Amino acid sequence: MNKIRRDSLQWKIAVNTFSSIMLSTILVVVLLTYLLSPYLALPQANSIIYLGILIAAGLIILAIVFASRTYMVLSGLIYSLEHLTLALPLLSSKKYDEAKEAFKLGDKKSEYDEITQLQFAVFQLTSLLEKLDGNVHQRSQLILSQKTELEDERDFIQNLLNTAQLIILTTDDDLKVTMFNEYAEKITGFTEKDITESSVSKLFPAGNWTEAGTIFNELLLGNMTIAQQDAEMIDANGHIKQISWLHSRIENKNHGTAILSVGLDMTSKKEAEKRIVWMAEHDPLTDLANRRKFMGEFEKSLQTSIRYQHNNALLYLDLDEFKDINDTSGHGAGDELLQAVAETLKKVTRYTDLVARLGGDEFAILIPETDNAGAVILAKKIIAELTKIKLSYGEIRLKVSTSIGIVHYPFSDAGIHELLGFADLAMYKAKANGKGTYHTFSANDKTKELLETRVLWKHKIENALENDLFVLYYQPIMEIKTHTIKHYEVLIRMRESESNEINLPGKFIEIAEETGLINTIDHYVIQHSMMKLAELQKEGIAAKLAINLSGAVVDNKLLLPLLKRTINQYNISPENLIFEITETAAVSNFKQAKLLMTEIKKLGCQFSLDDFGVGFSSFNYLRELPVDIIKIDGIFIKDLDKNADDQLFVKALVDVARGLGKSTIAEYVENKEILAILDTFGVDYAQGYYIGRPDGQMKEGVNWVPVEPALNAEQLNSSSESSEIASSKDDLDEALRLFQPSGAS
Repeated sequence: MNKIRRDSLQWKIAVNTFSSIMLSTILVVVLLTYLLSPYLALPQANSIIYLGILIAAGLIILAIVFASRTYMVLSGLIYSLEHLTLALPLLSSKKYDEAKEAFKLGDKKSEYDEITQLQFAVFQLTSLLEKLDGNVHQRSQLILSQKTELEDERDFIQNLLNTAQLIILTTDDDLKVTMFNEYAEKITGFTEKDITESSVSKLFPAGNWTEAGTIFNELLLGNMTIAQQDAEMIDANGHIKQISWLHSRIENKNHGTAILSVGLDMTSKKEAEKRIVWMAEHDPLTDLANRRKFMGEFEKSLQTSIRYQHNNALLYLDLDEFKDINDTSGHGAGDELLQAVAETLKKVTRYTDLVARLGGDEFAILIPETDNAGAVILAKKIIAELTKIKLSYGEIRLKVSTSIGIVHYPFSDAGIHELLGFADLAMYKAKANGKGTYHTFSANDKTKELLETRVLWKHKIENALENDLFVLYYQPIMEIKTHTIKHYEVLIRMRESESNEINLPGKFIEIAEETGLINTIDHYVIQHSMMKLAELQKEGIAAKLAINLSGAVVDNKLLLPLLKRTINQYNISPENLIFEITETAAVSNFKQAKLLMTEIKKLGCQFSLDDFGVGFSSFNYLRELPVDIIKIDGIFIKDLDKNADDQLFVKALVDVARGLGKSTIAEYVENKEILAILDTFGVDYAQGYYIGRPDGQMKEGVNWVPVEPALNAEQLNSSSESSEIASSKDDLDEALRLFQPSGAS
């Protein structure tokens, strides 16, 4: 039994019970005494008194018993309650196991159902709280995990926004900026603090904000969900940047509608594009418009003049003796001279005039809305100003003069190519009149006859291209050591549609070049030559074809794609293709020619330098040009058996070529004596009427049988270009010096 505590509840209840019974006993004794007082004098009075005392004592004992019983009963009850009260604080501290142990200590079944139910309820509460606490803990862990994931995602997105090389910002429905990433700060110069809560219009110039504001409002109204805009943007320093924007509508349940704007800085790209366009339309040496730009503007000018009946003029300039300046002072001097001429032309012309460099030393000027007097005044002014240019290189002083051809347009129904032809004819007329002057093309001019001839041949060329009247001839090229023929040069002829007469290229190639049809002819020859080579491959015939390319292909961007496409189309072996370009064309546009040769050789083809030896200055570039074959100009070969100077010249040339690892071909081999000399000199291949004439059919077999050719007109015209060579001892010595490789003594 637990120790009795006087401050306990059960003690107080027991004392109260005892006190109540004792008070009742006293009241009963008093009442009985009062009722029995009349009888106290009687003889039985003592008995009555003893009886009363006995009753009182019994009642006292009864009170003590009742008080003790009450204490005992309440002690058990209070004991159970005490354990319950001790366990409840443990629940608040989440010490569920300790609480359950406390319940076990007080786990004595009470005779009172209320206590038992209370115990059961508290135990159930403990289990439920323990379970709920476990669930809460799991939920807390889950929430914490999700919170961590969300924070990681938030940090990732924030890093993504800040590291992305894009301007990213958001605006609310009041068009206030709410988010501004770090890259936007870098590009604009504004900090997020500066721009946040300010109007997004701050980033747009007034001219662009009209469009941007309309887009933003349409997005907020829901009329569109996404919009693209190219606009200027003003940075913090007031600089204009070119931005490509993508605006998107974003629905936000808590914060309403927002707009996400992603901007790509296009400033550098736009500037690069402008530069590329400028470079594509301008000559890099002089900064003048190039031929491509000029032809486009010329066509526009012609159409405008026809529509509005304006009288415009074209001035076509060619510097006199420019080639001599290049040869004597070098290409550096020539370039400086061209730059000085360009600056002079820009100075003397109006801002409405178009000045262009067409190539080499050729310039053209378009003068809108002018009469003959105005064109003549400008021509005279140009001639006078160019003579003031003074350039010195050592002891050489360069003087500049020019011949100018003038043509007014519109002229009949002539197109831009015909008009250029007119101007070209007028320019050559000016040169014939003494250079340093001008000539105006006139319908009554004697040059009209030449013009009519050119127009006639232009139509013939167009007709031949349209109706397949061009014919390919093949002239054999023999390997001298083996006397075998596995190599042919492809030559083009034109057949008259009515008479079937064959025209040599000397009649139409120059016109084709002047009228811009030469590229089409080049493509025709390439296409049909590869068809022929494919046929030979299928027949098992091992042959190489040498295809002549005009000087115009050097700047023709369509040539390489055509070659790649055609080689793949006919599945031919590229090593059986040899492309020839004249020495003059290669040297006049050296860098572009070198690039073209390099790209063609990458395809697996070979390259040959035709008519070599005409220009002595070209030997300076021989080591740099990636050619495989040097074709010696026929002017040095045709009299080789009679002319000792030619023999010395050719021998030196062959030695240089062999030293550079290049093969040699001699043209105009007309007899066995010349062939014998070439064999002695070590020339690799021979071509000429003694070897074989050009023919529409190739020679059967590879073994060569000598023939004795007869001189005819075709032989005289088969050379691409004729020129005089040095006949004096001094000229020959200079030529031999140029032939020697670098480092030779």
